[in-house]
Amino acid sequence: MAEGQLHSRRILVTGAAGGQGMAVARRFATEGASLALSDLPGPRLESLAAEIHASGSSVTAVPGDVRDEEQVAAIVQKAAEVLGGLDVLYNNAGVYWPGRDAPVDRLDRDVYDEVMAINTTSVFLFTKHAIPYLLESREGALINVASVAAYAGDTECHAYAASKGALIGLTRSIAQHYGPLGLRAVVICPGFIATPMVDWLLEDSAATAGVVNSTALRRVGQPDEIAAVATFLASTASSFVTSTEIVVHGGLVK
Repeated sequence: MAEGQLHSRRILVTGAAGGQGMAVARRFATEGASLALSDLPGPRLESLAAEIHASGSSVTAVPGDVRDEEQVAAIVQKAAEVLGGLDVLYNNAGVYWPGRDAPVDRLDRDVYDEVMAINTTSVFLFTKHAIPYLLESREGALINVASVAAYAGDTECHAYAASKGALIGLTRSIAQHYGPLGLRAVVICPGFIATPMVDWLLEDSAATAGVVNSTALRRVGQPDEIAAVATFLASTASSFVTSTEIVVHGGLVK
């Protein structure tokens, strides 16, 4: 395989078996990265790892529950052992629950806590345990996936907006604290991307039209477009990019 933008980069991707995570994992593999892929145990994660392995790329599946610190620590340790260290942590695991998530006056506390645990606390946990390896890399990068809801809000899913907004403050704090030690930290904020997470919206022609008409490029985004941005941020070509958000929303106006 020809050397790509991520040749020799050792990367752990969480939420790898979902729409954006899967596209990012495939792109990272194509660009020459050595990968550890994490998600809940199941056939989708195993199938993705097998597919990437068959392409000739170095990959291992490290399943686990992102809400459990012991499992997170074990995932990070296994990834670092198999890869020989970590250069990049790509925190993609997340949930979006229209119908269960709601405006604050109707939002169940258990739902709020669960969304925060998966979308925000998991990022803290993975970063906490990966920091020693990322610093050892000397060219380490932390990439967290938020959403345009982080700053524009979400009219119906208030826990989701809160969970993604918190990632900006956390990521900037990490970037400022660990930057002198060589670690970069950035946030990707996608807009409406065509993944299974928003199938409910894409199946509603009126709702889809509303999104499209509110987007300067007059379409929804594709997972590969997030993967392209993620590849740049994971590479050493972005060596002076840190403590910021990269918004990928096609000119969404809210």
